[in-house]
Amino acid sequence: MIKNILVPTDHSINAHKAAKYAIAIAQKSGAKITFLNIYYLPTYIKDAPTDPVSEEILKQEANDEMEIFKKEHLSENIVIEMNCVLKVGNIVEQIVACANEINADLIVMGTKGASGVAEVVFGSNTQDVIEKTDIPVLAVPLMSHRLDFKNIIFATNYHLNDFLALEDLVDIAKLFDATITVLHINDGDLVPDFEHKMLETFKNKVHEKISYNNINFQLLESKDVFEGLNDFIHENDIDLLAMSSRKKALYNRLFGKSISKKMVYHTHIPLMVFKVNEDDEITDF
Repeated sequence: MIKNILVPTDHSINAHKAAKYAIAIAQKSGAKITFLNIYYLPTYIKDAPTDPVSEEILKQEANDEMEIFKKEHLSENIVIEMNCVLKVGNIVEQIVACANEINADLIVMGTKGASGVAEVVFGSNTQDVIEKTDIPVLAVPLMSHRLDFKNIIFATNYHLNDFLALEDLVDIAKLFDATITVLHINDGDLVPDFEHKMLETFKNKVHEKISYNNINFQLLESKDVFEGLNDFIHENDIDLLAMSSRKKALYNRLFGKSISKKMVYHTHIPLMVFKVNEDDEITDF
C-alpha cells in the first residue's frame, strides 16, 4: 500500500510533470506527497568569513519557490496532503535520506533530455537514486501524458525476486484497474519451445503467489531486444513499463547480452523500477 510519496523537484517542467503523476497516484491511494528541493549554499574560500545573511536569504528564496511549486498543483479537485522539505547537500544522498526519513513507499522523479530508457536508467541522478535506495522509483519522461495507467508491461527474465516486484506493481495496477502484461523477450539464444516452457512455468508460479485477475503473459521473439520492446509498447498502447533492478546489473540481468547493443529504444511512457536482492537466481525450470 502506498502511503507516502517523495517528489524531488528543481521546479523545472520535468519536475512539474513528475508531480502530476505523483498526485494522480495519491488521489487513488490516499497517499501523502512530500516535495523535496535540494538547494546549494555558496562555497567560501578557506578561513574567509561566511555570510549568514546571504545563507538565510537563499533558504528563504528556496522556501518561497517551494510554496509556489506546491500551490501550482493544488486545486479544488485535489484533496491530498502535501508537504515541502528543503535540504542542502548532495542531490542523490539527500533524496535517499529524505525518502527514508518520511518512510516513502515511492519516489517519483522527472527525467531530462531524450525520454528513453537509456537516459532514464543510466542518467546520473535517476540511476544513482535507483541504485542507492530500496524504494521503488517512478521515472517520468517529459513527453509522457497519460496520468491513468491502463496497460502496464512488467519485463522479466524469470528471476525469483521478480515475484516481489510484481506484487508491488499489482498494488499500483489495482488503483487504476490496469492490465499487467508480464513480458519476456527472446533474442534467439534459446529455442522457442524451451522459452515457452519457461514462460508457462513462471506464469503458474505467479498465479500461485499473486491474486490479481488482470495479468496476462507474453513471449516476444526479437533479435533486437530494445527494438522489440519499443514496437510492443507502441502496438499495444502501453502507458507504463516496469522492471526489477539488481544494482548495475539492471540491463544485464533483464536483457542478457543485449546490453552491448546500441540503445536506440526511446519511449514517452514512464518507467517504474523495483529494487530486489542481488543474490537471487533464475527460476529453476
